[in-house]
Amino acid sequence: MKLNQVLVVYKQVTDHKEHLATLNELYELLKELGVSFEAQSTRQLQNIGNVDLVITVGGDGTVLATSHFVDEQPILGIKSFGKQSVGYFCAASRQTMKNYLRELIAKEREPIKLHRLQAEINGQKVAELALNDVLFANSNPASMSRYEISIGNKIEEQKSSGVWVSTAAGSTAAVKAAGGKVLKLTSDKIEYFVREPYLMNGRYHMKRGVLSAKAVVKITALMPQGTVFIDGGATQYPAPTGAVVAIKNAKKQLNMYWR
Repeated sequence: MKLNQVLVVYKQVTDHKEHLATLNELYELLKELGVSFEAQSTRQLQNIGNVDLVITVGGDGTVLATSHFVDEQPILGIKSFGKQSVGYFCAASRQTMKNYLRELIAKEREPIKLHRLQAEINGQKVAELALNDVLFANSNPASMSRYEISIGNKIEEQKSSGVWVSTAAGSTAAVKAAGGKVLKLTSDKIEYFVREPYLMNGRYHMKRGVLSAKAVVKITALMPQGTVFIDGGATQYPAPTGAVVAIKNAKKQLNMYWR
């Protein structure tokens, strides 16, 4: 792979020696390899221009935040927080990044394609594509969520702590922790999971499931505090009473270098 221009995106911290050392060593490595690069923190990131590769330095949160700005540019995640970070999306570390980049340049590694989710609120697409999951819930995490969920010709009114809709990559994260099914990483299927359903009478028939690539999960808010969260709590949109949230596979996949 010819690397003419690289963008380094890093988590901005000032008191973590391992992270700062990884970042500085990466800069020196790119100079050694003769690669032109720019660097931005996730707080500064607004758009990604014409670059050959995006390298993130941090953990999964850094990858997720960066992925919201990425179109077709491949991402290489470098884990820089040791055991403090899961680093599921990080293919390299401070110890392995030199060999990894050399193999990448020598075309000995190719990125995989990960599916993402597109959320719409009342027919308007939200800007960010979800790499992990979309959560519909009350803006107050201690409050109940009231909504109507529909998938295909099935429809049900529910009360719960909210509804996750997950990609295959995201099925290893919060959905797994809640008891969901782990999907093959590159699968185009999507998974939904109702969090802590409140069953006053009878039972719900739509609590969880793995859906086809063409499925659409629709949620109609029955509460004024309805909120759509994209890949965690940092990116959120209001979906008040009557708002219809539609979640489906996005057309654009994410190119990511894997282990």
